[in-house]
Amino acid sequence: MLASEAITNLSNSEMKQLYAKTDNTAMLGYLNEAVLALHKRFNLWQDEAIVTHATAVVQYKLDGIDANVTIDLSDKKLLLITEAYDYEGTELSLNDEDDTYGAVTPKYNWIEFPLAGLAVGEDFSFIFRAAPLDMTAVTDTIDLPPTLEEAMYFYVAFRAHASQKGTKDTENMNHLAKFNDSCDRAQALGLIVAESMVSHKFADTTYPWP
Repeated sequence: MLASEAITNLSNSEMKQLYAKTDNTAMLGYLNEAVLALHKRFNLWQDEAIVTHATAVVQYKLDGIDANVTIDLSDKKLLLITEAYDYEGTELSLNDEDDTYGAVTPKYNWIEFPLAGLAVGEDFSFIFRAAPLDMTAVTDTIDLPPTLEEAMYFYVAFRAHASQKGTKDTENMNHLAKFNDSCDRAQALGLIVAESMVSHKFADTTYPWP
């Protein structure tokens, strides 16, 4: 679905009474927020980064700039590092203070290793959750499963009503409740597999190296 199609649909439904429906910039902003919210709630996009251990380096940034990291962020943004594997394919712990051989994520897109015990040139694999880059034009494609389009519309309405002066809180929260119900219904009907659901919050938590 194109962003323009979503805007048209919203203009004839949840956004029918709001002035924002005629503001494409605002509508794109709401749509981007909705797409991000759904990628945070469901595990819709996973990818891999390869970290090559370098001399005297303990921290590596998964930002597409770090020369010791191979990662493609040309069409996506990293949300959370979820899994780690060593050069033999053995899974490593993440942020386990009791495991001195594991990896730590001091920030959401940083990896930290102990300096000792790693050979220069060894490759490590990291699986991360991602979301699409923000749409900038109404001709852009919305990268979501069709089964979540209803939830997207409700989230847009929630954000739009929340931003309007004088909008009643009950109207705003009503659309947020509809968003949550739509997400739950998609899972209950088997339209989104249970394993793609996540219950944790995205937090930039710092874990001290043991």
